[in-house]
Amino acid sequence: MRLFRLELKRVIKTRTTWILLAAALLISVLMAWLPVTFETRNVVEDGVEKELTGFDAIRVKRQAQAGIAGEITEAQLKAAAETAVRVLREYEKEYMYQLPTEVYVEKILPVAPLLSRVPEVYADAETGMAPGIAALDPDWLDHFYESCPVHLKNLMKLEQRDYPEAGEKAEKMYAKVKMPFVFYPGYSTNAYDYQMLTIFLLVLLCVIIAAPIYSAEYQTHADDILRCAKYGKGKLAVIKLAAAMLITAVSFALCMALHLILSNSFFGWDFLKSSMQLVFSTVSLSAMTIGQLQLAVAAAGFASLLASVSFTLFLSSRCQNTVAALALALLFFLSPIILFMASGGNGISWLRCLLPSGGVSILGGFASEMTDFHFLHIGSRCIWTPYVILGAALVEIPVFTVLTIRSYCRHSQ
Repeated sequence: MRLFRLELKRVIKTRTTWILLAAALLISVLMAWLPVTFETRNVVEDGVEKELTGFDAIRVKRQAQAGIAGEITEAQLKAAAETAVRVLREYEKEYMYQLPTEVYVEKILPVAPLLSRVPEVYADAETGMAPGIAALDPDWLDHFYESCPVHLKNLMKLEQRDYPEAGEKAEKMYAKVKMPFVFYPGYSTNAYDYQMLTIFLLVLLCVIIAAPIYSAEYQTHADDILRCAKYGKGKLAVIKLAAAMLITAVSFALCMALHLILSNSFFGWDFLKSSMQLVFSTVSLSAMTIGQLQLAVAAAGFASLLASVSFTLFLSSRCQNTVAALALALLFFLSPIILFMASGGNGISWLRCLLPSGGVSILGGFASEMTDFHFLHIGSRCIWTPYVILGAALVEIPVFTVLTIRSYCRHSQ
């Protein structure tokens, strides 16, 4: 235990570590604040149109949509559609953004979250193209919740035409989604995107902290002395690994908790009870609320953090200097993004999802896959992408932990 405390002090007191931990704290706060600055709302006050931003825009939106908070019935959806169709015809407009600001704020804003999700359910089964609000027949909404599984089935036929098992699995998952949907105003998809970006940056900083854990002592030849000590091989390898894992894990957990507390405080805590189907897609496969989705993404990010750090420690135990260790760590960390941009094929998708940092990638990571319908294929078998990402991370943690210790001990011989 004494050696463990000394190793913790050694790593924490390093100037680079302090700078990176301070940066992680700053990022957590900044990324919670930035989505607030993107909130804008045009209103008319005393006959003058003005643009509200930040908290003022959030306040106006929450007040306007307070009347639809709670369970969303088919009657509410139908009434919202009837209002939208009537207003568009009255002003001879095709799209709602073409309406006068005062009319939009008074008539459309209070039901806008419902209208944004309705058209996709009535998309054409052959082309997947959704009709505009003006083309909707409000009477269709008398059977809205019955139409949702039908739309999902049609969608999976379009996206997974050659893999019927994917459609069957998607339908089974969607059968667990609670209906009617629940909605509370305030949340913005920008906040979700910035949670994903925050996790990416936090894990990146932790990887940089972990990269020199072993290689720095190889480079300075301090390891030549340590390996001659009583506990200079296996025990020291475990202590170094445990210290690095503890520092990065605690840092990530604290920063992520701070980010979510601030973000949810800015937008309002009640929205956490909203169904993700009314925020992202009506046929999102997961039966989660926004609050549960936030926690799931944070938990998957934590698993990917441990996988990425354990892999980085393995690289550090193999490299003779810190530059090589850091360069390789960053290359592998960014590889899922590069692979996503290079190809969307099944083989490449498997590779990027299996990489330790696949879950925190800002392109095709766990957070984005949770709101999508991507399946990976092995022959005729199909697996939903988030399951692959999370499963791979959980397997990689013990595998790279063992490989790191073994590599360090072999190097010390």
